[in-house]
Amino acid sequence: MRRTPYIFVHADDYGMTPASCKRIEQCLKHGCLNSISIMPNGCLQKSSEREIMGEIPCAIHLNLVEGQSLVSPEEVDLLVSPEGYMQHSFFGLLMLSISPKRKRLKEQVYQELKAQIHTVMEYLPENSPVFIDSHQHTHMIPMIFQTMMRIIQEEQIQVQYMRVPVEPILPFLQEFSLYHTYRPINLVKNMVLRFLWLFNKKQFQNSGIKTALFCGIIFSGNMDEKRVLKIFPKFYNIARRKGCNLEFLFHPGYIEKGEEFLDPYKKDFHSFYLSNGRKEEYMTLHSRKWCALMKKVNRKADYEGKKSRK
Repeated sequence: MRRTPYIFVHADDYGMTPASCKRIEQCLKHGCLNSISIMPNGCLQKSSEREIMGEIPCAIHLNLVEGQSLVSPEEVDLLVSPEGYMQHSFFGLLMLSISPKRKRLKEQVYQELKAQIHTVMEYLPENSPVFIDSHQHTHMIPMIFQTMMRIIQEEQIQVQYMRVPVEPILPFLQEFSLYHTYRPINLVKNMVLRFLWLFNKKQFQNSGIKTALFCGIIFSGNMDEKRVLKIFPKFYNIARRKGCNLEFLFHPGYIEKGEEFLDPYKKDFHSFYLSNGRKEEYMTLHSRKWCALMKKVNRKADYEGKKSRK
């Protein structure tokens, strides 16, 4: 008998800024959000909401593209600017990872990721399951993936879940009514991540770490109610057939004009944080239809899980 998949309704970027944190917290308290990713190099140390981390699944949101490094800038000079801020994009890191500077970059990534992992783990309750993903999915870059896995092994970190952001394309091809809404850049991102996954897949499978079917690339920046409700049945059926859980990724932590940003130098990121798309995603997580569906499916998944353990 096929089991009902549990749906992780997930938000990235918790800990980015105080204002964005409050909006994510509102989705937890009044919406259907049930898991978050914590940004290690944001305002985490200032947050007074640490009790949240003991109530829901919390992932370490590794960040090599934005904000300040946790390691001294002199020690990670390939990663950061003289001011200590991350200076590369996803594609910048990818190109640097296959350049003649690869070896030195690898050691600097090792230092920074290790510091970020331990920073978040200090905030999590003792013996909490460890989940891992990354800002802009940079952990899918093979050199970064290998370095992350090296840290997990050396530090004997019991990682229970890792995001594999490789979306199946078939559900989107089957939904003709949405063709005009797909952003070409998101289709390209999905293709790149799918290609990079080929280099990481074997090591991941050998690790025994769990993952889930993932949705959040093709609609990234516009996970509105209408589209997620249309696409959900197709993802749900795939997850049931595969016998795995399902993660729907949202970015509800929008920023209003006049509020601070995590990184004053990454101007191209600012428009995304200010976008109406992020506000739409915030509203989706408060939508009656979407929330009712998520709660119904997860109640059924919880019931079946308890029944199978008896």
